[in-house]
Amino acid sequence: MKKTSPALALACLLSASAFATPATHDQLTSLAQEMIQASAKANPMTATYLGIAGLDGELVIPTEATRAANIAQMRAWIVRLEAIRKGAGASVSLVDADDAKLLRAQIDERLDNLLVRQTDRKGYAGPAVSLIDVIYTQFLHLPIPGRDGATAADVPKAWADIVARLEKGPAYVEAGQKLVTHPGKLYGVAGRQQIAGAPDLLDGALTQAARDQLAGDPATFKRFEAARDALLATLAKTDATIKAHVDTWPENFAMGKAAYDQMLQREQLLPYTTGDLESMARDELAHGWAEEAWLKSLAAHRKQAFGAESGGGMAPGGPALIAYYRERIAQLRAFVADHDLLTIPDWLGTIEVVETPKFQQPVSPGASMESPRLFARSANGYYFITPPESLKDAAERLDMNEDFDRDRILSTAAHEAMPGHFLQLSIARRHSDYVRKIQYSGAFAEGWAFYGEEMFVRLGLYGDDLDARLFTARWERVRGARVIVDVKLASGEWTLAQAAKFFEEQSGFTKSASEAAVAGYALRPGYVLAYTVGRRQLEELLAEYQLRTGDKGSLHDFHDRLLSYGSVPFTIVAPELLADLDKPASTVRAVANY
Repeated sequence: MKKTSPALALACLLSASAFATPATHDQLTSLAQEMIQASAKANPMTATYLGIAGLDGELVIPTEATRAANIAQMRAWIVRLEAIRKGAGASVSLVDADDAKLLRAQIDERLDNLLVRQTDRKGYAGPAVSLIDVIYTQFLHLPIPGRDGATAADVPKAWADIVARLEKGPAYVEAGQKLVTHPGKLYGVAGRQQIAGAPDLLDGALTQAARDQLAGDPATFKRFEAARDALLATLAKTDATIKAHVDTWPENFAMGKAAYDQMLQREQLLPYTTGDLESMARDELAHGWAEEAWLKSLAAHRKQAFGAESGGGMAPGGPALIAYYRERIAQLRAFVADHDLLTIPDWLGTIEVVETPKFQQPVSPGASMESPRLFARSANGYYFITPPESLKDAAERLDMNEDFDRDRILSTAAHEAMPGHFLQLSIARRHSDYVRKIQYSGAFAEGWAFYGEEMFVRLGLYGDDLDARLFTARWERVRGARVIVDVKLASGEWTLAQAAKFFEEQSGFTKSASEAAVAGYALRPGYVLAYTVGRRQLEELLAEYQLRTGDKGSLHDFHDRLLSYGSVPFTIVAPELLADLDKPASTVRAVANY
């Protein structure tokens, strides 16, 4: 190997502007990578959710010191980010300027969770529920030899990680509970409901899988049983503590109007205030009611049944239901292709349909989607369904949360699977820009999925069935009503009882379902508005696209472009998409590996 003299090396460095600042894009990428790596190390459960290998057996015990260090780290990142922005100056590109905004919003959201909303100070059941949830994620993603590059050696390693995390679980839960300095009543009530479903996982499906897959390793299975039992005992103790004290805990979920407005604009990058949201939501609510009135008139004119009887037929019960869902998802994919709505990539993974675990059912009574994990090898997703106890009873009351017939299953699967969350987030995770890859905008994700529901109705997926249009109109009412509820609860204007009464009247939910839904909104302020504001911004962008492209534009071209910018707020997507209209959609897709 030829060696270079120190003098010559120094001369080369100086002539190549060795002291020049790295490109803005490279600095932002480096910061984003550091944020992900540091977050995974500080909280290994984050690594599991992201699909980052090597940390599934770890738990970092939370303390006041680790909490303070986390806050200090985020403040240091802000200083570094602002220095990058200042160094870039006025010459910064639109993409780099937007990436800086996105990173700042991510950091602000995490800081506000700790300093403004303080959810870790309020939720006594939070550490326990978080641990159960991450164990379920590990169970769900147990390696299957021959699939996604997994080998037989990966199976015992995965179980070793689960056992190690279970063994550390009691200490983690108890330490997290010490950080709960002002527990909230609603957090406690909801937490008890989730903890009640934990034995179904830990002593049920997880234990059966361990028994089967650790049959040749009795020592590890014995460790598993001991760790499981210790965690179950900790969960029982947690439940007993909440039960004994929950009635004395205050309702401290409201954040106040000023903090809510700050969340909208600083974290979600929305161009709206609480007043804007409420006005938008009331328009949506009124439109849903009007649509139902029109449908009633049309049904009377046709002398046609109105409600479930006008749909595509009841779904089958029992084991056949899973296969029925798979068929409906395949039907949606064929519809997207036949109607030339967008490019379905060849690399797209598969969707497994599974029943929602019992510990998640109290907070997820309907269907939900877990798209491929961000950094995992697998491109597959999981579509969770919560089958009604009786399809017939659900149909008779036209239950909004339970998909009992073909039309409702198609509508929900369009939102969750195709072309909704599974497709859009599968595309987003492949983006070549690391900053874009790690983003998740609720307004973009839910806005796209909500838009897709109505698009399929308009384009004829259901034929002349009025039931699908009724279901879509009623969900429009639900989404409008819950934004109003979200604003009123978070600002402190309404009590839970006031919110539940309004929601029951406007949504068509039963009294108990309304109370459960409203409690969920109170504990996760600012999320349910994503459907309403996202669809609104998407449609505004589509209108501008049509004005600029005229006859040269198409839904296929617009949708391909839209999905190519990652899951980021529309205030980021819109200017970039419109600025790129002179480029072919294929060129824009190539940047996103789409």
